Amino acid sequence: MSNAFPPSGDRAVVAVIGAGTIGLGWIALFLDRGLRVRVNSRRPDAERVVREGLVVFAPTLPGGPVDVDVLMEHVEFEPDMARAVRGAAVVQENAPDDLALKQELFRTVEQAAPAEALLLSSTSKLLPDDMGALMAEPGRVVVGHPFNPPHVVPLVEVVGGRHTPAGLIDEVTAFYRAVGKVPVVVRKPVPRFVANRLQSALLRESVHLVQEGVVTMAELDAVVTQSIGLRWATVGPFEAFHLGGGEGGLRRWLGGVAPGLERAWRAPAVPALTPDAVEALGAEADRTFGTDYAALSRARDEKQNAVLDALARIDARHQSLREDENMEPQPHQTQTPQQIQTPQPTRSPQQPEAHVVDFWFDPLCPFAWIASRWITEVAEKAPVTVRWQVMSLALLNSGKDMPEARRTMLDLYWGPVRVLAAARAAHGDAVTGPLYTAMGSRFHGPGGIFEPVRTAPPEEFRAAMIEGLSKTRPDIEAALAEAGLPAELIDAMDDDRWDDDLRASHDRVPSDGLGQELIGVPTISVDGGAGQFGPVLTEIPRGERAVRLWEAFRTLAGDPAFFELKQSTGRTEPLTY
Repeated sequence: MSNAFPPSGDRAVVAVIGAGTIGLGWIALFLDRGLRVRVNSRRPDAERVVREGLVVFAPTLPGGPVDVDVLMEHVEFEPDMARAVRGAAVVQENAPDDLALKQELFRTVEQAAPAEALLLSSTSKLLPDDMGALMAEPGRVVVGHPFNPPHVVPLVEVVGGRHTPAGLIDEVTAFYRAVGKVPVVVRKPVPRFVANRLQSALLRESVHLVQEGVVTMAELDAVVTQSIGLRWATVGPFEAFHLGGGEGGLRRWLGGVAPGLERAWRAPAVPALTPDAVEALGAEADRTFGTDYAALSRARDEKQNAVLDALARIDARHQSLREDENMEPQPHQTQTPQQIQTPQPTRSPQQPEAHVVDFWFDPLCPFAWIASRWITEVAEKAPVTVRWQVMSLALLNSGKDMPEARRTMLDLYWGPVRVLAAARAAHGDAVTGPLYTAMGSRFHGPGGIFEPVRTAPPEEFRAAMIEGLSKTRPDIEAALAEAGLPAELIDAMDDDRWDDDLRASHDRVPSDGLGQELIGVPTISVDGGAGQFGPVLTEIPRGERAVRLWEAFRTLAGDPAFFELKQSTGRTEPLTY
């Protein structure tokens, strides 16, 4: 097949057929990876559905939150399927798993799509030979089955058929790698493929144990997440039991348990899924987990991203050690074959130098604001994920002796950080960054509360600061509205119950094992390393300058010998915009 993509730099078009849960996940991922998405859906309200789906998924994209309006700039909607796939480089189909429907669908797609387009199906159980039975070239259909949610979980099962050329499978896996997925080729086209067969076996026993009253649904989920789920996030079943056998490995482990395992496998528990049983299980799930789909999805995705980020850091460290020892490096998993080019994504979790930055800030500190805009600039140009954390200058300085005017100033610092703590507790980590940006742009931007302070004579500095700090309430109310948060969160300004949450945020700053001494904001931890005070910047670095400063900071922060760096200079007025 010829090159399916335009030269790098252009936005290749991916046609996504269907806007259900899986289709929405693909749309979010493809948009985040720099592709243009043409949505084909029979729903008259498809645009609304896609926007609402992106509102749910955009905050938990692997590289960090993305503005929904920015993503929507690269979406188009075409209800006619033939027109939707015309000129597309890739077609990702997500229609219901009805064989007759899929056969007619792919016959239409084959006739309208370019001859070199990749024709992919997200089906969870149908085989490509069957779906392509009405096509002139049935071998063009390839299964690309994701694991939900597609925009977060890396796996995609690639399944070909009897007539699928080997070169086509290579192109499909190259495409999925290019958008940050981990494709696994299923060597034999078995129904339901691999991941769902494994999941089904575990689900069968899970339902049985809950129906028999052995454990509750919540207890069973705790058993999985705190044991085999945790184990399988790092090693698969075979490697786990290979390690379980000690020095004798898997051979020793299986030799000891084989008779008992065989007996258990011959008599599996098969629970009855009668209508009453389904209703009982559904009701218990509602009671146990709740019914707020958006909130549950965000919490799930944030946790899964955290696991993936941690594993990427460990893999990168081991790769670096192998290279230092002059060992043969492992093949780069995301390398794209020469025949396929995709636009370079803004961020990709597969890049080997991905880093996670925990950034502690007080929204009223101008130096923290400057550093926050710098690290935001870096995250747009390098594989850096920023997690926003609150640090209270008022709390940090509580109990210290100081002049009365300074104490009055610091007392006014409590309000904004309490609102941030309340917003995070009620709406999750994902709202912290957007709310900080909305606050900070009003505090530190042109015409903000600190504008008069910049021109105040030295003897009037503190009085000007107190006057400015006393005017934060209207700006906070406007920031809450901009971030889409409830107006009543403003009441947290005067509620000292949130101070314990702020103390907990301080306690999350990693130390070097010798004790924690918090100096101020910004405090930055790179990849879970000890918190570093700074960098304290007097203006916002942009473009490549921002990236060069990041590389220098990361190098110092990552060296265990690094302790402190200061410049001998007078104080410079911070340029916050």
